[in-house]
Amino acid sequence: MKFYKRLADIFYAPFPNICWKYPPYENTVYLTFDDGPYPPLTRPLLALLKHEQIPATFFLSGESIHRYRHDLEGIDYSGHQLGNHLYHHIPLFGLKTRRLVREINLTDELILKHWNRLVTVFRPPYGVFSPQLFPALQSTSKKLVLWTSMAYDFKWDKGRILKHLYYVVHAGDIVVFHDAPQAEKVLLEVLPPFIQHCRRKGWGFGGIQ
Repeated sequence: MKFYKRLADIFYAPFPNICWKYPPYENTVYLTFDDGPYPPLTRPLLALLKHEQIPATFFLSGESIHRYRHDLEGIDYSGHQLGNHLYHHIPLFGLKTRRLVREINLTDELILKHWNRLVTVFRPPYGVFSPQLFPALQSTSKKLVLWTSMAYDFKWDKGRILKHLYYVVHAGDIVVFHDAPQAEKVLLEVLPPFIQHCRRKGWGFGGIQ
């Protein structure tokens, strides 16, 4: 994992405004959730985070907001940061800047409509970005946020996920979970023990800045 982080530092260095980790001395872990909202999971997830008094960052998909637009009542992101995850969940390769701006703006409009929130952070689907993304981010005043550690909650079982997270996550890391149907079976089982693990390590939780 340390080798991967060194490689990432080298790879990301030439690109402006990429956030993928924070200084470890802050003793903070940053929980992020991609692909939502998905009401059957989002509601209990928000309840869990509220109970644990943990802030998180939710990268919302415009397509998901539209799909569940009639079932968003009671989904309250108060205390959490919202991010833009594009409208369509597709890799960015081959997409022109104009298309990216349109999809980012459409998702911004949906977030503003349903939650009256302005969004300043963006995460591309699959973490894939292209040169065309940077002028789109500049045009839409967005900061690019990636991650340090992936939970793989969309394909692994609880035991494997926790073993992985306990090994790879360190203070300062941005961790990706998924607020989506693929993670519905394991996410709420994984989060409580992972949260307790972080607290035993002396780490707090924060939102992306």
